[in-house]
Amino acid sequence: MARSEFAKKTLLGIVPADSPFYAFHPVTRLAFLFVLSVTPMFIDRPEINLAIIAMTFGLFWWGRVRMSDLKKYRLLLVTVALFMFIVAYLAPGDKAQLTPVRLVGLTLYWEPMRWAFVSYVRLMAMLFGAILYFSTNRERDVLVGLRTLRLPFQVSYVAGLSLRSAGMFMEDFATIREAEQARALDLDALSLREKVKLYTMYTVPLFAVALRRADEISAALYARGYTLSGRPGTGGKRTDYLRDKSVLRVRDWVVSFGLLGTFVVIAIVSRTTGVFSIQASPLIGFVEQLLGIG
Repeated sequence: MARSEFAKKTLLGIVPADSPFYAFHPVTRLAFLFVLSVTPMFIDRPEINLAIIAMTFGLFWWGRVRMSDLKKYRLLLVTVALFMFIVAYLAPGDKAQLTPVRLVGLTLYWEPMRWAFVSYVRLMAMLFGAILYFSTNRERDVLVGLRTLRLPFQVSYVAGLSLRSAGMFMEDFATIREAEQARALDLDALSLREKVKLYTMYTVPLFAVALRRADEISAALYARGYTLSGRPGTGGKRTDYLRDKSVLRVRDWVVSFGLLGTFVVIAIVSRTTGVFSIQASPLIGFVEQLLGIG
């Protein structure tokens, strides 16, 4: 009797096997990644990118991704925000051409701060789109999508090895952390300087493990007859089992072309009109009114 699959281990977590995302072909899921991660690049208006972020969180919930798993990205969000706004504050550019704003005892310049905010919201929209994809897809799904699109074997070959290596790196890092915690290491009791020193020391075992993993993967691929040409060492053509097993259905074609069509329309409108520009943003206009800028 075949065992029922209750959950799937994805690249960034675990998702129930009955997640609605698995009703779609991996190519359709690649279309989701492309549209959610690339579309914000053509949009400057922060409220639209905030709407994309809200829609992405809705897809997290719809796809049955554990929302608690997103908490681990909080430090990344805060770090990126601090870096972008500190750079905008310390290196604003030609101050003679900028609008000074006095706020909480500091003299800020509106134009670089505005652009930092707009860029941060855009970056977050792109980031959460990528997190959604890698939280709901396995390495195998990525390979099926790439091979179905008939990309060269070298591309899917390198992508598969990169994803596999990234997953192994995260597992090795977690193993080292758990080993230290088992030896009574209390990370919360360490100062920031001690944490930086500790993370620097992680590079030694991780580098050693990476070298061993690379040798093992190389030997395994050689034993299975893999070459960069995609053909067996004896010649002929290799049967693509993963691609042949997955079939594109009508709904996959409809959703994929719908997503890509939406992206093309947004890209054309962005390049030919000012609909998605900062100047057309009601939110930015409202903030400028509050600050007395205009």
